[in-house]
Amino acid sequence: MTRLGENSWGKSSVRLSKIHRGEAADDFTDLTVQVLLSGEVQAAYVDGDNARVLPTDTMRNTVYALAQDHLGHDLEDFGRVLVEHFLSKEGVHEARISMEQRRWERAGDHGFVGGSSERRLASVESSGDGISYRSGIDGLLVLKTTGSAFEGFPKDEYTTLPEAEDRLLSTTIFAQWGYTTLPVDTTETWETIRSLLLNRFFSAASQSVQHQGWLMGRAVLEQVPEIDQIEFRLPNQHHLGFHLERFGLEDAGVVFQPVSEPYGDIRFTVRR
Repeated sequence: MTRLGENSWGKSSVRLSKIHRGEAADDFTDLTVQVLLSGEVQAAYVDGDNARVLPTDTMRNTVYALAQDHLGHDLEDFGRVLVEHFLSKEGVHEARISMEQRRWERAGDHGFVGGSSERRLASVESSGDGISYRSGIDGLLVLKTTGSAFEGFPKDEYTTLPEAEDRLLSTTIFAQWGYTTLPVDTTETWETIRSLLLNRFFSAASQSVQHQGWLMGRAVLEQVPEIDQIEFRLPNQHHLGFHLERFGLEDAGVVFQPVSEPYGDIRFTVRR
């Protein structure tokens, strides 16, 4: 006997931008939205009956239509509006909205400069008995030229890495957290968490990428009571010394070769 397992359907990579008109200056939002639904659609798979399969094209159009009146600076609120809309459809039992916001820096009252890899993340999910919210940061590239070490690690016959009392450290921050209590202003809270992460990365000396991340996570939990844990992924993006003495030069230790692959892959969660 065969049966259908867990399934979902939706629309991914819905690109959306919106101008927020102001009296003196405009704001601008640039999003990529994903809609995923689950529900009573077994007949679509088993019998070819699409009576309860909301078209993914309709999902896309809904995102644009509701954005005009409901998309503000609070991504989580827009996600809630979309979740509640899709849950109202017959046969839909669960809805998940995920959003990535590209960061644009203001250049005057009506201009913006983009190009950063950084994204603000937000997701809203509900099965009708409550709504859960998750927020985060991805693609936040940071580098410091001092204030990081890596010493005292185990060595075996395959170890070639020298110990470093002080070294260059670069990573691209991925951080994600859920809310135990939704803040009144999730945008302000997101900016606060971003500032805390950057402050601790640049101001706190660390003994490893792991230690650096722990200091960052602890700073967030100490200052933001609405969350009880924060998840990190911190790739160690290597800049390797080029060893200029090979060319008869005195190597001052300031010239490096950035290497994108392979990289250290550090993942962890900091909890209260």
